Amino acid sequence: MKLNKVFLALWFTPICFNATAGNNVTPIEPIMVTIPAGSFEMGSTERESTQPVHQVNLKEFSLGKYEVTVREFAQFIAATNYPAPTECRHELDGWFKPASKGNWQTNALNTSEYQPVVCINWNAAKAYVDWLAKETGKPYRLASEAEWEYAARAGTTTQYYFGDDPNKTEVCKFENTADHYGESILQTQTNTSYVNWSTGINACSDGAARASIVGMYKPNPFGLHDMLSNVLEFVADCYVENYDNASETGAPFQAENCERRSTRGASWHWNHWPLTNRGRIPVDFAGGVDGFRIALDGKAPKLSKSTKRFKKALRHAQNNEQARRDLIAELPNKVENVKLTQQDNLVQLSWDKSQDSEVTSYRVYKNAVKDAMFKLVATNIQTPSYSLISDSDHSVEYTVVAVKNHLQGPYSDPIATATGWSNVPGQIEAEWAKTITGASVTLTSDESRGHNLTGRDGIENDATMIYQINVAKAGDYTLEYRVATPNDTKGFEVYLGDTKLTTANVSKTGGYHEWKTQSKNNLALPKGKHTLTIKSLDSHWKLNWLALKEN
Repeated sequence: MKLNKVFLALWFTPICFNATAGNNVTPIEPIMVTIPAGSFEMGSTERESTQPVHQVNLKEFSLGKYEVTVREFAQFIAATNYPAPTECRHELDGWFKPASKGNWQTNALNTSEYQPVVCINWNAAKAYVDWLAKETGKPYRLASEAEWEYAARAGTTTQYYFGDDPNKTEVCKFENTADHYGESILQTQTNTSYVNWSTGINACSDGAARASIVGMYKPNPFGLHDMLSNVLEFVADCYVENYDNASETGAPFQAENCERRSTRGASWHWNHWPLTNRGRIPVDFAGGVDGFRIALDGKAPKLSKSTKRFKKALRHAQNNEQARRDLIAELPNKVENVKLTQQDNLVQLSWDKSQDSEVTSYRVYKNAVKDAMFKLVATNIQTPSYSLISDSDHSVEYTVVAVKNHLQGPYSDPIATATGWSNVPGQIEAEWAKTITGASVTLTSDESRGHNLTGRDGIENDATMIYQINVAKAGDYTLEYRVATPNDTKGFEVYLGDTKLTTANVSKTGGYHEWKTQSKNNLALPKGKHTLTIKSLDSHWKLNWLALKEN
């Protein structure tokens, strides 16, 4: 364990518990904002899950100004000894490992008791609001999806409450999101990247690399902070696939034996999504980026004594954090004009020297497969060039950053080596395609622990993947493919050049993390180099690899 983690563990524990030890625990009621009654058009035509767009009429209610913090949650644990999860998906290592030891108090991501509480689950959040309601006599609760979206929009009609922000330059003033500063810290401390993770990286710097102390950014027009990012927020609704049966009054959708609850917003590692976007999460899943805020019918109540004390302490923490952020140096500019030459396995990179006198060195990053995440290859490079040996038969990407004051700037435009040829018979990783449309590359949950192709709703209908294959011997082959899907789908068509060879079904495997190998027989392949094209006929499926085996 690193020294800073030891220090934090020793420092963090007594702050949460010593102040709340004993049987008589006073709840910290949330600082709330009154949300006026009104009507709005809920949903969006951008996604099936946010349709149909429909009018919702809401009564006046209150919503937490901030997400519930570790300090507030500590009162609940001290008072009830609630059995909170003891494992959490929170480790940074090419993004999150499967669940490991960690809880709401001690995890790899939180460093302040004024950050949002995470490593809980929906059940724990519900238990917290129920306890708070009982202790205070006020019916505190989780917000409904409709209340959340209405409050987040705050009367605006753009993608985000601060505008459409097409260049992604304004968001850092309003939300803790994936940005250049965070990328610099994540890469140097954890070998982790925002790039090609969800919606990518924003062209700004927000001063935070992980979850932020609440309230550090500008609020929305209703005075609410961190509505679109920082942590994903649990809401009261049982998740359903669309709004066909949505309430006109904004009441949460409920169902018996609800296994998945709706979530809204996003987190610091997912970037921010349009405020109409919806998510879903199992009620017993504990993650390092999942939290909640509190709702209440009617006007915001007056602050209790314990809340006033909390507010004062929070302000002190915010001021200290802002002082730290004020000292962050300006990041260097993007490296320009990167060129690549390749002779056999020798790759040579060159770029324009930075004109910034404070730039002290450069770093080279490698992307093992297109659309995956950059990993550091070399650092402390003093000249605007670098040579290396490539160990990949398929195309890989390289990018370069400038470094000053120990912080790196934006990545240069990626530059790729040539796509190689996959030998047949043999296995072809899904991400080795020369071109991919309608699908994205992500880390796989399959036992191979590599990458797979997916998307927001799995691989899209009409997605196309083109592979370069080198067939050693003409003959009949069996196509095997490693897939995961919760449903039976129409599968995909297989083309050799422009000629359709077959249609392969993709049958349900049990879920997106249940992988099975399926097959299609009798594909006639001629000897030589060819393009093999996969054309998806449906959505909601994932692909890990293909294999062509001689019959």
